[in-house]
Amino acid sequence: TKDLSDIPEYWPQMKNLQLPRYQYTFREVTSGLLFMAFADTLSLTYSTLFAQYILQHLQQCGVDLSQATWQTDNGSEFIGSWQAKHDSRFTQVVQAIPGLQHRTIPPGAHRFQADVETVHNLVEIEVLEIESFLHRNNFLDKFTTYQLWFNLARKNRGKENKNPWQLILEKNPQADPRLPLLPPVFLEDLFKINY
Repeated sequence: TKDLSDIPEYWPQMKNLQLPRYQYTFREVTSGLLFMAFADTLSLTYSTLFAQYILQHLQQCGVDLSQATWQTDNGSEFIGSWQAKHDSRFTQVVQAIPGLQHRTIPPGAHRFQADVETVHNLVEIEVLEIESFLHRNNFLDKFTTYQLWFNLARKNRGKENKNPWQLILEKNPQADPRLPLLPPVFLEDLFKINY
């Protein structure tokens, strides 16, 4: 997750247009595939909804998750209370998929999150510092376009100068073409639909 309120170019728009304060980010490490969601608050409920949204999409696209690991930091939006005696709802949802594991990074080991931190920096530079937004729907439209460009066209020097979709197809030429197309959402909207 990323708090967007510390970006000077974005902050006035966030306040004036009631745009989201937090970005929830999913980045698949080997290909760089990116999925995003946004919310006004950080919460375990929203992280869990985001995970469910992505997992449902991955399963519908036939992605085998049986050997995968979902890595997060130790934020309460993922683990709940640090004093909890049981797995958080987020962990339960992730690990309900047979073989899929939720792992947290060691406390203070931010280098373990390098891929997602890199994409947070890119989003800040390539979108939030330069774009003007008209309203919440316009915000979501621009992020949908950005995420599509990121997954389907933006070449990554750190990944053989290829985009995520090219790397996915190299590993699995039969990959479902819907895979890179999951649109960003406002998690408040997902919450209203689901509860």
